[in-house]
Amino acid sequence: MNVHGVHPTLPSQAAEPTGRVSGSQAQPEPGQDVVEISTAGKLAAKIGELPDVRADLVARVKAEIENGTYETPERIEITVNRLMEELFPEA
Repeated sequence: MNVHGVHPTLPSQAAEPTGRVSGSQAQPEPGQDVVEISTAGKLAAKIGELPDVRADLVARVKAEIENGTYETPERIEITVNRLMEELFPEA
């Protein structure tokens, strides 16, 4: 088996820094532990912070939708107003 690219007769060369490392990319001091949390881990943590599902409320709303009594003019107006405030907060 031939290995190409290994030249034991060439002198070693020192590595030169390419630039300063900042913030979260800085190398830890010797003896320090480093923890990096993945995006999936961050999302899993946020899911854990969500409030519990109110099964009684879900069942009641589902029944109202099935009966055709959930959508009232008042609820539609409230929904439209909230949507407009979200889309146009300065208006």
